[in-house]
Amino acid sequence: MKKRNRFTLIMILMICTAASLVATESRVGSMGGVGYYIHDNSNIFYFPGTLHYYANQAVAELRAKNADNLYTVGVQMERKPGSIVGVYLNRPIDLPQDILMDVTPDLTLDRVISLLYGGKWNNKNWGVILSYASDKTEDDAFGIQEKESARYIGLCAGLSTSDYDLGFNLELPSAKWEADDDEDKWGGTGIGIHGRYFSTRSSVLKLVGIGNLYFGNTTREIGDAEIGYNRLNIAIGGAALYQLDPKNLVVLAVEAFGRNQDKEEVKDGDEYTYTRTVLPGIYLGVESKLKSWLIGRLGARQVYQSIKEVAKPAQGEEVETMESQSTFAVSFGLGIILGDLQLDAMMNEGILFDGPNFISGQNNTLANRISLTYSFNKPGK
Repeated sequence: MKKRNRFTLIMILMICTAASLVATESRVGSMGGVGYYIHDNSNIFYFPGTLHYYANQAVAELRAKNADNLYTVGVQMERKPGSIVGVYLNRPIDLPQDILMDVTPDLTLDRVISLLYGGKWNNKNWGVILSYASDKTEDDAFGIQEKESARYIGLCAGLSTSDYDLGFNLELPSAKWEADDDEDKWGGTGIGIHGRYFSTRSSVLKLVGIGNLYFGNTTREIGDAEIGYNRLNIAIGGAALYQLDPKNLVVLAVEAFGRNQDKEEVKDGDEYTYTRTVLPGIYLGVESKLKSWLIGRLGARQVYQSIKEVAKPAQGEEVETMESQSTFAVSFGLGIILGDLQLDAMMNEGILFDGPNFISGQNNTLANRISLTYSFNKPGK
């Protein structure tokens, strides 16, 4: 029989936190995490209408050394003028793995296949993305037939112009375990709305405003017991994009307010709430074209936040704790252009301190993350 763990607060659902159009996760990561504030092909899953900016590209995201299961490969092509089709394999999703492992311990549901399509409407770009994953298993050990199944369906749609991007996503995850008359099932919905607006103020300055709202509601049923999980995410921010010249971009972004609230509530029982509030988060990114084939990037972020935890037992007194903290991080990277192929890398700063192995004897990797983008010609060219 399946072992059941104690119930803990889980991260619920969250999928779908103005320069080169050849851009990647490694690029925005090495610029301090400013990807939501700039045009980048890594945020097409927030704003599917931006697919048109990245037509005829093949992308590979290599997120860790020798870890093929963490890699994603995708392509988007212009089928005809104004029509984009694409597919991404092994794209990661952010489902609550703790609860999935508790409900269906023999299954893994953290990667999806995504189908993409984009078109034109009234001089606007639109796009839709359908994502799907499923897994199941059966076991007849010890004379007990055990069945496990898990499924994820995600739909993301968006509308984009040169001034704004809008995105909407709907998620439908579920998991189920059965053994004779016993049953354990979990499922629900997640809904997200994302938006950003670009305002050109001068030849070198562009202002960006962003807003993000997400709500997830899932329920777990184990016999007569019921546990509800809810998540509310809110983010409001803005950025100044300074295109100092064709070779140099500076991005200063501020998350003016952010709140992530997770709540776990046992029916007629205990209740636990975790709230993380950002006031504010400051991000700085710099990108410079050093040579015709070489791009340098530097990023930093400072996030001020408070964390509040409230435990309300079914019996007894309510317990509340709160703390404030500040986090700081620096990152840098390189982009190497080889014809139609671009390699972006988030560099490992440890190699700057220790040097290569033949000098220090340390086995530092050169990069923490690598992205490859191949741009091929449009039809007719």
